[in-house]
Amino acid sequence: MRDWLLKTKNISRDAFFWNAFSAIMNSFQTMVLLLVVTNTGTDSDSAWFVMAYAVGNLMLHVGKYGVRQFQVTDTDERYSFREYRLARVVSMVLMAGSTAAFLLYGMIFRDYPAGKTAAILLVTLLKGIEAWEDVYHGRMQQKGRLDTAGRILGIRLFLFLLLFSGLFLITKRLVLTLLVSVTAEALLSFIMNRSVIGAFRDEKEKRELSRVKQGAVGILRDCFPLAVSMCLNMYIANAPKYTIDAVVSDDTQTAFNVVFMPVFVIALMANFIYQPVLKKMGELWNGGKTDIFRSRVRKLFLMTVLLDLVLTAVGGLIGIPVLELIYGVSLSEFRGILILFLLAGGVIALQNLMILVITTLRMQRYMIFGYAGTALIYFFTDSLVLGQDRFFRLVLYYEILMAVLLGYCILLYIKGLKRSG
Repeated sequence: MRDWLLKTKNISRDAFFWNAFSAIMNSFQTMVLLLVVTNTGTDSDSAWFVMAYAVGNLMLHVGKYGVRQFQVTDTDERYSFREYRLARVVSMVLMAGSTAAFLLYGMIFRDYPAGKTAAILLVTLLKGIEAWEDVYHGRMQQKGRLDTAGRILGIRLFLFLLLFSGLFLITKRLVLTLLVSVTAEALLSFIMNRSVIGAFRDEKEKRELSRVKQGAVGILRDCFPLAVSMCLNMYIANAPKYTIDAVVSDDTQTAFNVVFMPVFVIALMANFIYQPVLKKMGELWNGGKTDIFRSRVRKLFLMTVLLDLVLTAVGGLIGIPVLELIYGVSLSEFRGILILFLLAGGVIALQNLMILVITTLRMQRYMIFGYAGTALIYFFTDSLVLGQDRFFRLVLYYEILMAVLLGYCILLYIKGLKRSG
């Protein structure tokens, strides 16, 4: 297995292919799984599944701690892999604590049933696997082997998709299916990543423990604003789901979640464009090639805008009937909301691009103010916006806040360029 995961005749070509494959798996996995659950299970299964993935993705960013962009753009290797790995142990503990707190809150104040609680816990464990694996993949990408990282991630996600779908179709039991699938994913991730990581070690791995601890503290300190911003970014992106979780029925949640899904499909697909250039962006900036760096950012920004406009146009024309046909739910009242969500997906993708760029400029400490402010505003005002038209005003308000937040990120990018002279 080790030889196959590392073998390549053309790193750039294989990196493109496997990054594309893993991006497709990551983008469409939730949509396909929701399709299986919606058409095979109950409304409660669908509502629990989507809420579990919303919480799991939020906790994933606690576990990742925003380190991936920082690690890959650390082209001078200020920190060793051992230091990055120790920092990840700490962030994983934070992820576990945050998950426990959320589940206690849900059981005490939201009356979460045992099945919903178990589903959220298991999906969070699944995302924990991804969070731990991410520090290994960051090291591979840092050393120019995005092909190996993409291969491992893509294969793991593909096999999970097959295993979960097959088990749920047979058992029609969400919690049991998640339990078996998550266990299998943990074993697969351990075997594949353990088999190749030895090829990416260096002399800095032998630093004494005291220096490793200092380095881990430095990473956690440098990435703290980025970690908070990424968590708030995920909270804000999923905010409408949290708003309606306690106020509508399971069948209404299912319909809402179906039209919400394109938000993350677009945002995750855009990462296919960003991920391969992440290391190069760090090299350009650290090498003083500012003009080329700015040109790359402009091209990525315009590509993302064009992608979103095309998808919004297509989705506005045929999105509702196609989704109704696939998921078997009535969505006629959600046409305007779908268009807003398609636009929101592009805005989130652009925010993710700006996070990448701002991190490369080492301006990440300023992002926390924009994300914290937006999250607080939404948290205290969402119920005021949710009116008799059910969801449209809420989604429009959500779209406006996302656009304002993107504007703040763009201003930070401009400030970072001016500061560099």
